[in-house]
Amino acid sequence: MDITQKLNILAVAPNLLEELIAEVPKSMLSVRRITGKWSIHEHACHLAEAQRMIIGRFKRFKSEKKPTFAPYLPGTTVPDDNLAKMDLQEQLADFRQNRKVLIEFLQSYTSEDWTNEGSHPEYRSINPLLWLRHVMMHDHFHMYRIEELWLTTDAYLRTG
Repeated sequence: MDITQKLNILAVAPNLLEELIAEVPKSMLSVRRITGKWSIHEHACHLAEAQRMIIGRFKRFKSEKKPTFAPYLPGTTVPDDNLAKMDLQEQLADFRQNRKVLIEFLQSYTSEDWTNEGSHPEYRSINPLLWLRHVMMHDHFHMYRIEELWLTTDAYLRTG
């Protein structure tokens, strides 16, 4: 899959997320169906919040040779209910806007930018090409969790 295809997938993620959230009954949005795990609302807000970090990393890949990144560990630096307190509609709008900013920024990348190798303690390798795919899969992981929390019956819901 080439870069343009991945950018196109990232560009439509806000549509998919908004469509998914619109289908979920409002009564289910804030329910933590699994103890200690996020609600549908929190997964959606996390996608919006993570965009700032994602954009920042792509900017560093473009401006720094061999950038070193620190882990992003949601839930360890803010209160457990931080995402739950956010306005969902505002976060969905932020996700859409920041994703547009990200796509426009990545269109300025040169072939050299895409191969700038960085370092990160969590990963064996990290560069913009890998990070691009990682972001795409991160979106879909959280959207899958949203759909799972919405549709899966209690008897079949993964609790771990």
